[in-house]
Amino acid sequence: MIDIIALLLVTVCGTSIVYMLLDIEIKNRKSIVYVCLIIGLVAIASVIVWTNYGFKYVKMFYPLLVQMPSYIAFSILSKHKGIKLFFVMLTAVILTAPAVLVAVVVSSFFNFDRTVLATVRFSAYVPLLFIVYKYFRPSFLYMLRNADKGWFGFCTIPLSYYILSYFSGKYYSYIENWEITAIFHIMSLILTLASYVLILRFFKQTREQMNLENEQAILITQIDSAKLHLEALQESQEKTIIYRHDLRHNLQLINAYLMDNNVDEARAYISTIEKSIEDTVVESYCQNYTVNLILSSYVGKAKREGITFAVKAQVPEAITIANMDICIILANAIENAIHASLQVYDPNKRAIALTCYTKNDKLYIQIINNYEHAIAFDNDLPKSSRPHHGYGTKSIAKITEKYNGMHSFEAQGGVFKVSIIL
Repeated sequence: MIDIIALLLVTVCGTSIVYMLLDIEIKNRKSIVYVCLIIGLVAIASVIVWTNYGFKYVKMFYPLLVQMPSYIAFSILSKHKGIKLFFVMLTAVILTAPAVLVAVVVSSFFNFDRTVLATVRFSAYVPLLFIVYKYFRPSFLYMLRNADKGWFGFCTIPLSYYILSYFSGKYYSYIENWEITAIFHIMSLILTLASYVLILRFFKQTREQMNLENEQAILITQIDSAKLHLEALQESQEKTIIYRHDLRHNLQLINAYLMDNNVDEARAYISTIEKSIEDTVVESYCQNYTVNLILSSYVGKAKREGITFAVKAQVPEAITIANMDICIILANAIENAIHASLQVYDPNKRAIALTCYTKNDKLYIQIINNYEHAIAFDNDLPKSSRPHHGYGTKSIAKITEKYNGMHSFEAQGGVFKVSIIL
C-alpha cells in the first residue's frame, strides 16, 4: 500500500509540474471529458497490470501506463503540442527527481523503511512545487512562448537523463541497487539541472538582446519619421508665409476674372487658395514653435474626423527636450487617441483633451480620450490589437527613460489617460 501511495505522489507531483509549466487554461468542457476518460483508462490499466503481474511491473511499465496517456491528455488541453510538450514532460521528470533522491537518502538511515520513504517524498514535494512555480516557471514559460526552433536539441538533455536513470533502475530498483546507483543519479541530476539553468539564462539574455535591438531600430525609424513630419510641417508654414506675401497678386487675379465676368474661374481660384491655406495653417497654442506645428497638424486631423479636441498648452519657446523627442511623444500619443476615439460608437463622445505645460524645468503632458473596447496591458504598456502596431507606446517609454522621466497609461471606466513627465 505504501508503494502505491509513493507512486501516486510522484504522479500527482509530476502532473502538477506539467500543468504549471504549460500554463493551461481549461475552457472547453469537452476536453475535460476526454481527459477524465483517459485518466479512467490509465487507472483501469494500472489495476489490471498490478492484479495480474504485481506492483513491480506497474513501476516497470510506468512510461507506457501513465506518461504516454498523460502526453495525450495534455495534448488535448494545452496549446503547446508535439516536441514542446514532450520537452515539458521530460522536464517534469527531472524536477521530481530531487524529491525522490532526498527521500531515498533519508530512508537509507532507516533501513529504507517504505513509510519513511513515502513521508519524506510527500514532505519534499510541497516545497518543490513552490520553488518550481515561483522561480523556475517564469523563465521556462518565457522560453516556451518565444522559442520556435531548437527544441529537439533541448530535449536531448532531459531525455539522456531519463533513459539512463530508467535503465539504471529509476522506476523499479532504486532501493535494491542503492549503493550502485545513488552517486550516479545525484551527479547526473546535478549536471542536468545545471544545463537547464544555463539554457534558460542564455535564452533569456539572447532574447532580451534581440528585443532591445528591435526596439532601438523601431525608435530610430520613429525618429526619422518624426524628422520628416516636422520638415513637412515647417514646409507648410513656409507656404503659408508665401501665400500671405502673394495675397495682393492673388486678389489682382481674382479681380481680373470678375472684371471679365468670368465668375466660375474666380470661384475655382478662390477655392484652390482656401484649400491650400487650410492645409498649411499653424495655430498658436503656446510659445513653442515645434509644439504648435505638431498640435496644428493633429488637431486638424482629429476635427476632420469629427472628434472634439480641447487643447490647453503653456510651453515656452526654449525647453531642454529635443524637437524630435517631443514630436515622437505627441504624435504617437495623439495618433493613438484619435484611433481609439474613432472606435467609440456614439459620435458625441468622441473627444480628446490635451494638457501640456512646464513646471520646475519639467515638461508635463497629459492626453485623455474616451474608448469603447477593452484595453489589454503588457508590462504596464497598452497592447495594440492591430498587427504591426503598438510600437508608439514603447517609443514613448524609451524617451521618458532617456530623460529620467515618468510615464503612465491608465484605462478606467471608458476613459484612457496618458501622463508623461520629462
